Amino acid sequence: MASKNDDLIQLEQYVKKYYPVAKGAHFTTIIDIIYMSALRNNITISDLLSDIYKGILHIDLFNKSNSGNIYKFIKNPKYKLFAERIKDITVGSNGGMANIGKGEWLISIGCGINPNTDKPYVNIIKNGLGDLQYLDKTEEVKWNGGKVCIGKAGNQVNKKFNTLIDISDKKWVPFRVKDKNIYSDEEIKRYNSIFWKAISDNETTLISNDELKQKIINMAFIKMFEKSDSFIMFNNDGKFQRFYNIEDVNTYYRNKLHLLKGSNGFECRANQKNPIALYCYVF
Repeated sequence: MASKNDDLIQLEQYVKKYYPVAKGAHFTTIIDIIYMSALRNNITISDLLSDIYKGILHIDLFNKSNSGNIYKFIKNPKYKLFAERIKDITVGSNGGMANIGKGEWLISIGCGINPNTDKPYVNIIKNGLGDLQYLDKTEEVKWNGGKVCIGKAGNQVNKKFNTLIDISDKKWVPFRVKDKNIYSDEEIKRYNSIFWKAISDNETTLISNDELKQKIINMAFIKMFEKSDSFIMFNNDGKFQRFYNIEDVNTYYRNKLHLLKGSNGFECRANQKNPIALYCYVF
C-alpha cells in the first residue's frame, strides 16, 4: 500500500505533467484541494489518478449537449461530490494570464487525457480566445452569475447619455425598479432609446425595457463569439446551457427577458468603470 507521501508525489507528478499551467503556490493549492477532496470521499489516490486519466466525465456526451446538468455526465456516482468540490478551484493564473474561472478545472481534469497525444482532451487556455480548448472548438465558460459584457464602461456611457439628454437624474441607468414610480412608460422608453444611442451610436425612437435587454444581450454575445466558438454557462447546481451562435442566444432568451432583473439581470453602473453586462444564469 502506498504511503501518504507516495500518494502526494504521484498526484504532484500527474498535475505537473498534464497541467503545467499550475505553478508555485497555485500548484500547491490545487494539489491540496484535489488530495483532500479525494480523501473526504474515500477515493484512493491510485484509483483517482487512473480514473481521471481515463476521464470521470463522458466527454463526448457532454461536449455534444446544449443543456443539462454536468453532474449527470459523471461516469461513476462516487465522483459526484469530488466533482462538486474541484469545480471551485480558481487558481492557476500566472504573469499576464487571466484568472482561471470556476468550473474550468473540473471540465479539464474531468474529461481526462487523450492517449493518442498524452495531453488533456480539454485544455485550459488564457490567450483571449476563450477559456477551454477542445479538439474541435474553443469555449467560454461562466459559472453562476459570471458576466458577458458589451465592452463599454458604465461611466463612459453615462457621460455620453448626459450629453444627449438633459434630465434631473444625472446617474440614470435602465431597469431600475424604483423608476416605475417616478417615470411614465413613455419616458422610460425614451430614456432607454437615448441610453442605447449612448452605447451604440444608433438612433431610435422609443425602446421598451425588454427591447433594450435584447439589444444589450445581442451586443455582448456578438462580441463574445468574435473570440470563441461556443459559450457555456452554469448554475451552482451544475445545470448548464450552451450556445454556438447569436441565434441560439436569442432563441434561449426570447421568452425569458422578464426574468432578467435584479441580481439575475444586468449590471448597469453610472459612475463605475465596470462594463455594462449581463449576469449569466440558467433559467
